[in-house]
Amino acid sequence: MVISIIIIVVVGPTWGIDFTGGSLLEVAGKPEDSGAVSSILQDNFQVTATVQTTQSGTFLIRTSSLTQEQVSSVTAELKEKKLITGEVLRFESVGPTIGAEIRQKSWLAIGLSLLLIIMYLAYTFRGARGLTSPWKFGLAAIYALLHDLLVVTALFVALGKWKGVEIDTLFVTAQLAIFGYSVNDTIIIFDRLKSEWLSTRSADLTHLMNKAIGDTLMRSLNTSLTILIVLLALLFFGGETIRWFIVALTAGTITGTYSSLYVAPPFLQFLAKRPWR
Repeated sequence: MVISIIIIVVVGPTWGIDFTGGSLLEVAGKPEDSGAVSSILQDNFQVTATVQTTQSGTFLIRTSSLTQEQVSSVTAELKEKKLITGEVLRFESVGPTIGAEIRQKSWLAIGLSLLLIIMYLAYTFRGARGLTSPWKFGLAAIYALLHDLLVVTALFVALGKWKGVEIDTLFVTAQLAIFGYSVNDTIIIFDRLKSEWLSTRSADLTHLMNKAIGDTLMRSLNTSLTILIVLLALLFFGGETIRWFIVALTAGTITGTYSSLYVAPPFLQFLAKRPWR
């Protein structure tokens, strides 16, 4: 988690146009012409652009906000220079004000999700008050979710640095989906822990935790493996537009499985040994 924070702070995310504002065009072209496309936009239209090639034989051109008329002029110029072929395959434009609003709402959605999860788990595990305080179950689950959030975000920050991968609303959607999967896996373990305690009333939390994890281990691994099979199929055959969304879900599934087994239970044990109530 510390390493992830260092990567995020030092390298810094590559924000998509959803968050910063700007325009995105996708057009067909040859990879070797990407530099010429960028130069023409800069010299002829005074537009700073980043041009990324895809495995589908297209360019992803990211610029400041463009009007439809400007897009028509740009594509006409690139066609004349024979740098692109065909029509515009995709055009998206987001103003800077809307981008800032989307970023604010994304953080709000993540924060609200974490808060509601704590409240839900505190209520669900109220029957385990004799074992430890119910809110500690929620806090342990949130700690595991923060682990997943940081690791996957650090991965995408690194991919942004080396591959130009941007953090956009699809990435936020993937993170929220990861939260749902990861906390579900954690709840299964915690619920088994509560059942073991209710049946034995043993105060040996370490023994109860080990038994709960052992009893649910194959269930967790089989569920994760099934999800990964589907995600890998989508990753290889799903197309360019959802590739990084699937990468985020794949990384989140792996880290979510790990954190449910090796992050949330030890942290719950740590909290249970503290005198706070």
